[in-house]
Amino acid sequence: MAFSVKFNDVDLSTIVDGFTAITRNIGAGWTNTVQPNPIIGADFTQNSINSKAITVNFIADVQADRFTSVRKALASVLNVKQPAALIFDDDPNQVWWSVPDGTPTLDESSFYQAVGSITFLVPSGVSESVETNVLNASNSSGSLGTITNNSDGSVDIEINNTGTLEAFPTIEITNSHDNGYIAIAGQNGAIEIGNRQEADGATSPMSENLYFSTSDTNFSDFKDVASGTPNPQNNWLATNGKLEFKTDGLRLKDQGTVGSNQGVAGGMKVMTLPADSNGHVGAVNFYSYFNLFAWATAFGQTGVLQILFTDANDKLVAGYGIIKVDASGNNAQMKAWVGGNNPHEVISRDFISNNGEGNGAGSMNNDMFNSKSGHADFVKSGANFGFYWKGSRISKYVSELENVEISKVYIYIGQYIQSNKFMGNLSLRNIWFRKDNVDVWHDVPNRYGTGSKIIVNMNGKDTVVVNGMPAIQEKIRGTEPFSIPHGRSTLKILQSAWNTTPPIVQISYKERNL
Repeated sequence: MAFSVKFNDVDLSTIVDGFTAITRNIGAGWTNTVQPNPIIGADFTQNSINSKAITVNFIADVQADRFTSVRKALASVLNVKQPAALIFDDDPNQVWWSVPDGTPTLDESSFYQAVGSITFLVPSGVSESVETNVLNASNSSGSLGTITNNSDGSVDIEINNTGTLEAFPTIEITNSHDNGYIAIAGQNGAIEIGNRQEADGATSPMSENLYFSTSDTNFSDFKDVASGTPNPQNNWLATNGKLEFKTDGLRLKDQGTVGSNQGVAGGMKVMTLPADSNGHVGAVNFYSYFNLFAWATAFGQTGVLQILFTDANDKLVAGYGIIKVDASGNNAQMKAWVGGNNPHEVISRDFISNNGEGNGAGSMNNDMFNSKSGHADFVKSGANFGFYWKGSRISKYVSELENVEISKVYIYIGQYIQSNKFMGNLSLRNIWFRKDNVDVWHDVPNRYGTGSKIIVNMNGKDTVVVNGMPAIQEKIRGTEPFSIPHGRSTLKILQSAWNTTPPIVQISYKERNL
């Protein structure tokens, strides 16, 4: 079987009739740099590997037109514009990337046989393996090395490079979890990809709805208070009666009894605010909408309706209510109260408790709490309170309540004991409330999602490729590709600190030899 020399994917033995000598020498030669020593000799500074010359001598037997065909065929094969693969039969797994150098010869002086030579220049001075070594989970712990996944999400890799020179690997990382950062560190350097500070999520202030009576049509989440529970705004209002959903909302079912020092008989319900998404009960920043119906269907009817907001210890923070104490006419008031160091009434606005039909009431007309309207609200933003009245909010500032949390909502409806004419319509038709500025954690879509693939080529034009697209901008400035040394060495792969799921790693490289 003839000895084979392949260049540029062509077996030269199919053109010539044999090879008489191949000169590869030992290594490529070294150039040493020294600087004069002022006392004796010189000091070594550095050395470098030279480019390498390989000479192939061959013969071509004499045949008709033989020399012409050899010349043309060899010239065609050797005419390359960039280094091509040169492989010898006795070392088939090593390729020398080379170009013809100088003028190949063909001596045709013999009548029997022509001899020639070709010199190849290997610019790098080294060869590399034809086959690519691939280390991954399937062959870990074998001859190529070992991949070890760690509980903190990092990966340790031991690589066995049996070439005589350092190698430049391609590292493929498939993220098994959202991730924002990759660092690859080895004996000869380190490279970082992404953003070391990228977080898995972010906390931002959000509003969270806590309750809607539209989803609780019988107001069953509000519970009757225990017997003897004082009204948080004024203990003069008895709470032994009962409230019940009737027709349109919560109304007074049973006035109950009063104590010797009480003047209003009524019922009261309470709800402790549901916990927010962080599991916390209570709101420094709070909003509530409610729809109230207050229409005295005859002169002299009386009644009390309150929505009261308290802290966890049932101390009043704020309240909104409708009071009709006029036992002969039709005058009523919207009232607002605050707690704190000096609990007191802060707002009182008169209106006629008609059904909004006018009848000469003018600005006192009940255009808020009639059968077609009823919209009102209350807001607390720290120490700033707002109580809705006829198109705008009346603002109050209570410094000592700035950081006090609203934790409970009370609903009270009652009747003055001196009156036997209760208002024809006095009800809470709807209520909902929310907590504002809740610190809510959100999962942030990270730059490297689950299943995304990062390829780091330590010796290529596209150093970093993410999901098939060149992404050199992902490389952190100041970090550069590096090589793995001859023999056994280790690599460590780190991820975002919050990511404890190791990625899937594959390392591929060609061995390099002098």
